[in-house]
Amino acid sequence: MNKELEILKLADYYEEFIEGSAKAYLIINKNIKYHPCMFGFVSLPEDYEVTKKLFKKIESKAKEMGYKDIIGPLNYTTWMSYRFAINNFDLKLYPDCTNPKYYVDFIKKMGYKELYTYRSAYIDMKNKLYDIGEAIYEEKKKEGYEFKQFIGKEVYSHAKEVYDISIDAFKDAYLYSEIPFEAFNQIYLEWTKNVNIVLIIAYKNDKAVGYVTGYKNPYSDDFISKTSAVLKEYQKHKVYVALLYLGCKYVMGLGYDKMIYHFQCEQKSTFKRFDKNIESNEKNYAVFIKEL
Repeated sequence: MNKELEILKLADYYEEFIEGSAKAYLIINKNIKYHPCMFGFVSLPEDYEVTKKLFKKIESKAKEMGYKDIIGPLNYTTWMSYRFAINNFDLKLYPDCTNPKYYVDFIKKMGYKELYTYRSAYIDMKNKLYDIGEAIYEEKKKEGYEFKQFIGKEVYSHAKEVYDISIDAFKDAYLYSEIPFEAFNQIYLEWTKNVNIVLIIAYKNDKAVGYVTGYKNPYSDDFISKTSAVLKEYQKHKVYVALLYLGCKYVMGLGYDKMIYHFQCEQKSTFKRFDKNIESNEKNYAVFIKEL
């Protein structure tokens, strides 16, 4: 049983469609600003004609309901699983999109186009940003900021702080909609139980204002930088740079010289690539759209 399916209790509408061994859900989440109609929880056989029949059913229902486009894969909101991997399929990260290449081939053949793209890449940690971050970290401490590190089970006692920062920091992000803390705690955090997660939180006057998280990739001897966020009112205070520095320092202390920056949205206004000479082994993903 897919525990993530529980999130559909929050949907405005959802329906499972089946064609042979192909399955997917039509999901409506009106809290998503621009694209509330989506497909998710996809399982496809290596049979294009069956897949096409499945999506024709889904698209017809969506059009009948009055929607002009459909996007996916997206399991209700970006808190949950979404995206298809579009290259570097043999690189196993965590969490990841484990779809085979034919999923992408089929979806494009049916007329879907890339809407938003994402990337994961290995980054050499000893770089200019690290050097700048060290000075900014010292500066932030003088300004009264505190930075605390938590590992493993102790991370979960700070789940509410992470949640509060996240809903503020991500509320304008693409395909985002808020979920209740109970859903965050019981459904979203489920994937973290398979890794020994590390959390670093920045505090100002005892208020949690930003965080970074990471963990060792369970599929290889690599370290993944997963999620980082800072309250909007502190986003121009360089707190993020100080947190990234501390994250890199921690990982370098474990003996790593590279870290994987995982699932960066390339359309995000603050997205910036590192210099090519410190990047390697990029993997890309996409959410697709089709006009109905």
